[in-house]
Amino acid sequence: MKAFYFMLTFMSFSLFANTTVDLEQAMKQMGFQYQQVFKMQDSAQMLPILDDLINQTNLSRQAVFPKDKADVFKQGLDLVLTELQLAKTAAEADKPDVVKQHLRKVDELRKEYHKKRKVSFWQLLFG
Repeated sequence: MKAFYFMLTFMSFSLFANTTVDLEQAMKQMGFQYQQVFKMQDSAQMLPILDDLINQTNLSRQAVFPKDKADVFKQGLDLVLTELQLAKTAAEADKPDVVKQHLRKVDELRKEYHKKRKVSFWQLLFG
């Protein structure tokens, strides 16, 4: 019985530890993977990287965001996730050009949502 409680406690701590997300590191990894898959022409080679990008995006949704922007950032990650899933579907159908169209949309979303994380001069002055 003690072993059961020990395992339950250990699993709880490990689950808690896994919820901490280094968002900056995840975004760097995603950027690297994005560049890799965008250079590829073979859909079969794209699939494992797209799977990892999807996993990284899901993991990034668990990051701690500023309260005032959490909903906006999660919405952006949801849009990225949708585009990545569409890219994966296109890769499974052996349509590398369509994959790249969805990846371009991901890049547009990245640019759009990175602008939203910046605090303007006026926000600093007036809150």
